[in-house]
Amino acid sequence: MNRYEAGVRQHGTHRELAGQGEPGESPQADALDLDAIIVPGTRPAAYLDHAVTLARAAKCSLVILCSHYLHTCEVKEYLDARSFRAAIVIELPAEYSHPLFDFRGLLSIKDRLPPARGNHVTDLSMKRNVGLVLAKMLGWQRIFFLDDDIRDIAYQDLQRTVDMLGSFSAAGMWVTEFPDNSIVCHANRITGGSQDVFVSGAALAVDCESYIGFFPDIYNEDWLFFFDAASKGMLGNSCLKATQLYYYPFANAERAAWQEFGDVLAEGLYALVHLDLDVAEATSAYWEVFLKARRNFLEGTLSRADEALPDMRDEIKASLKSALECLEEITPDLCARYVEAWRQDLEQWKRRWAEIPAMPSVDAALAELGLMTMPANSRKRILHPQDRAALLPAPGEVAIPRFETLREMAERYSAQRLGSRVRDENLDGRRPVTLLHDQGQRRRRERVLATSHWSWVMTTVHISVIYCHSAAMRIFSRGRVST
Repeated sequence: MNRYEAGVRQHGTHRELAGQGEPGESPQADALDLDAIIVPGTRPAAYLDHAVTLARAAKCSLVILCSHYLHTCEVKEYLDARSFRAAIVIELPAEYSHPLFDFRGLLSIKDRLPPARGNHVTDLSMKRNVGLVLAKMLGWQRIFFLDDDIRDIAYQDLQRTVDMLGSFSAAGMWVTEFPDNSIVCHANRITGGSQDVFVSGAALAVDCESYIGFFPDIYNEDWLFFFDAASKGMLGNSCLKATQLYYYPFANAERAAWQEFGDVLAEGLYALVHLDLDVAEATSAYWEVFLKARRNFLEGTLSRADEALPDMRDEIKASLKSALECLEEITPDLCARYVEAWRQDLEQWKRRWAEIPAMPSVDAALAELGLMTMPANSRKRILHPQDRAALLPAPGEVAIPRFETLREMAERYSAQRLGSRVRDENLDGRRPVTLLHDQGQRRRRERVLATSHWSWVMTTVHISVIYCHSAAMRIFSRGRVST
């Protein structure tokens, strides 16, 4: 009989593995300084609003790492509109690499991982690793990772979480509404299973002067990043809640398969901590038992799928079956080899971390990393929507707009709005549902855009009429003079 049989299981909560703060506590009189908020951004620039607000309140730097739907030029225009100057905006090129992030052990077994890992490509771990190294080069002690879909963090709550770094090497918040879980854990909750949330990299304070890990290129990379901290009682949970923008987790069954290997590793490793076992115990024999427990968890959740709402039952079943298919490709030996490679790379990372040189400036640090930032000051003029008509080109030959032209412009505007909504819905494979406070902002934004649009049209008509009238008067005047 396998000696691990008795206590190995997937846990519905890991709350006990993080030291907890008291939600009612006020920020300390000698509050710890926060050096920077680091945002691994992928969504359009407007999603940075909360990060800008928090960085302004904390009087700290804001590092924005851009890729996918987020472009540096749009970010700079947005920051200029917000009159925010304390930002470092970095474009992360596709396929970016650097010797500091050369994790050879994990790379050596990458081809042996389940093919489903190729269903989704993300650079989240690389962005977070770049943020860590940048902090080290610039001498920042305390940083806060904030995802661009996190909302409703009050400055006082941010400060209380950062203050926990006086006792912990990392401290996070609870992302409870919308819960920050994997797809199969969402399914577990919806079908009546006991399911909690845990500290995550979505809202995480880190002390860069304490022992530091790295973010592997895998789902649940944040759980592996602070695994040693959790094992040693050095991971904190401020018990303060943050909100994640809502999305429909069962929209794409392939995402559940993509997440499965990382979910297995993370849940299996933290199950070890619950048993007070060292990571060295993560052998093939251990993973053989945990993989059985994982299969029981997935099959149990699938058996309850009919208890979910009728309009999502089929999609929940498809996601769980996709995860089960991927699980069949995960062997105990593969899990043990991954953990061994990860621990070897972690030892090398410690040595690299200690040797990272201090840099005299942001530009010097980014040059060392082979990256660039946008210029600090933009020459672009930011106009109020109603002032844009003032920049119309000097009129040449005048043509009075016809009604059909105005209708076509309105139709084009409506199509652009529809296209924008479709892009938002397809963003990152999710279907965002606009929250009530965001709906109000969208309606106000649409009213401003509509006002701007018709203001431009009416101004064009008005200028055209004036020009025609002026031309007619000149012709009439020349006619009278010549007679």
